[in-house]
Amino acid sequence: MSVTRYAYVYARIRARLSDLLGNKDIRALVDARKEDFLAILMDSPYRASMAKENLTEVDARVIERALKQELIHQYLMVIRSTDAAVRDFMIELFRRFEVMNVKAIIRVKAVGMATGTTESVLLFPVEPFFRDYRDILVEAGSLEDAIKRFGEPYRGVLEDSFQDYKKEKGNGKRLLDLENALDRDLFGAIWDKKEHLGRADRETVEKVIGTELDIANLMTMLRCKEEGIAGAEMERYFMPYSYALDLDAVQDAMSADNIPSAIQLLPDSPYKSVLSDAIHHYEEQKSLVTFELALQRYFLRWIRKVMSGYPIDIGTVLGYLYLKEVEIRNLCTIAVCKENELPAEETLKLVMM
Repeated sequence: MSVTRYAYVYARIRARLSDLLGNKDIRALVDARKEDFLAILMDSPYRASMAKENLTEVDARVIERALKQELIHQYLMVIRSTDAAVRDFMIELFRRFEVMNVKAIIRVKAVGMATGTTESVLLFPVEPFFRDYRDILVEAGSLEDAIKRFGEPYRGVLEDSFQDYKKEKGNGKRLLDLENALDRDLFGAIWDKKEHLGRADRETVEKVIGTELDIANLMTMLRCKEEGIAGAEMERYFMPYSYALDLDAVQDAMSADNIPSAIQLLPDSPYKSVLSDAIHHYEEQKSLVTFELALQRYFLRWIRKVMSGYPIDIGTVLGYLYLKEVEIRNLCTIAVCKENELPAEETLKLVMM
């Protein structure tokens, strides 16, 4: 897509970039008293989204629903402001939220969680581009029943991996098989779509999405280590796409005895530095969330680097959408913390800045 053809979507995004909350704004929300949180949020660019809900006190679920709708609106704005190969690529990227919905449904069905209404689980409103699967929450009586009710490609993808799920049931690997199958299908399609972009755009996508997949593969490795999955078996869970992570060079890490040792055996890279710095927090908390947050903060810095100077290309478009997603994730996290009256110092550990 030429600079001229990017002009329209670029102008719309530049106008919205100034509305993104800065670190000072996020910190103000973190530090706010519970009774002041809504007022501060109402005085932000999210005023219109919040006003529709008529909230009088912090309700994290309602806030999350409104913010998810806002995020979807931003993706739809980009899709409707682009054309040709870029639009096709953005639609495929937007499908990430449909995949998130499918994952959310199979998780609750896998654990037998009661879902009496279509609002039992908050899903992204991905219509009209993709199907509304909320009816499956109520109508499907089991995970296998839910899988049969999904449309393609999800039904076929999940049915193919469901046999592995059934064979391994009870040893903790369960959802990894199903979720990995969904991710492979999604990112394979995204990777294929970027081949139709111009050279410069294609290279930018490989940087951004490739880095996201590097991080996903690292987290998969750590999750497998935590669940006791052997190195040889672990490889089948990796995405076959990357940017800076050489999957052939992580064999020693995959065979390590424990998670800290696996990190130390990774090849030298910014990823290794980020994970190494987080080891002491992991040893205190024994939670992979420590590493996930550390890698996501690194990705946030990477996105800002890609956007440096706001080039008139797909990098600024992708950067804006990723920054918006992080911002909304932060706001949802803060809302949950406020609702549960967590202290500011604990909340701050969970947000990305």
